[in-house]
Amino acid sequence: MLPTMIAPTGRPWLDEFETTAERFRTVIAAAADADALTSSVPSCPDWDLQELTGHLGETHLWAAGILGGADPRDRPQEEPAGDASLADWYIGTAERLHRALAKAGPDMPCWTLIKDQRTALFWQRRQVHETVIHLWDAQHALGQHTEIDPALALDGVAEVAEVMYPRMLRSARTEPLPKSLNLLAMDLDAGPVIIGDAEPSLLVRAPAAELLLLVWHRLPWNPAYGRDEAARLISRSLVP
Repeated sequence: MLPTMIAPTGRPWLDEFETTAERFRTVIAAAADADALTSSVPSCPDWDLQELTGHLGETHLWAAGILGGADPRDRPQEEPAGDASLADWYIGTAERLHRALAKAGPDMPCWTLIKDQRTALFWQRRQVHETVIHLWDAQHALGQHTEIDPALALDGVAEVAEVMYPRMLRSARTEPLPKSLNLLAMDLDAGPVIIGDAEPSLLVRAPAAELLLLVWHRLPWNPAYGRDEAARLISRSLVP
């Protein structure tokens, strides 16, 4: 049986979203000043920094639209207007989402990616993790380092187990794992996050941020993490 998601209520999701979105804006503004917006993003091979920013901003607008009652099948396609810089356009989309999340509050019913949790709290959590991953993408493309709070990173791993992997199964975009993955954060006093429900299981040990980047296919496998079989399973399509 797949785990049921209970999005943590104790984290200051709106503050974390605001802070992470501002960090992303700062990176993109600096890239624009350095004439580097056409730099390729190795972790998203089809995109440069400009396209990555467009994707993230449109994702914020999509979530804001859902909170406002829009059909989730309608994906916004919006580009910077007039003399607005890409960084200014991006932070504008983040501010629109922040306002929508704050207005909704965590308990407002709405459509989400999983039937077990149909409230706006889902989008508070999801949009923080979306922004964290793409902040890493942008900084990695520019040769910069991203610090990710370990507790937040481990929650991102849990979101993969609870939301992304089950969604990939439901859409037949991946096959069930033949063995479950027990992902243990070495830098936190917490139990493992388990992806899959098959027996036996394989243990993967790494700092929480590295676990997050592993399941999102952002880091190469390190033999210190565990057995080669676990590497092969993590390389499967666990996320979109």
